[in-house]
Amino acid sequence: MAKDILGEAGLHFDELNKLRVLDPEVTQQTKELKEECKDFVDKIGQFQKIVGGLIELVDQLAKEAENEKMKVSG
Repeated sequence: MAKDILGEAGLHFDELNKLRVLDPEVTQQTKELKEECKDFVDKIGQFQKIVGGLIELVDQLAKEAENEKMKVSG
């Protein structure tokens, strides 16, 4: 009964019987979202490294192609 009254007031007890303002379900969803965001940021970091390597490779090939053009025209 006391938990129902507290729940109506927006207060909840967690698994350690500590009083919380957030609903336990919302707290769990927040934790899951935080973990998903961390995974996403890690994947974006990996993607940036791959793309950076690709850009360096394309730049190098462009320089080599330009050098070959200069040899042919010179």
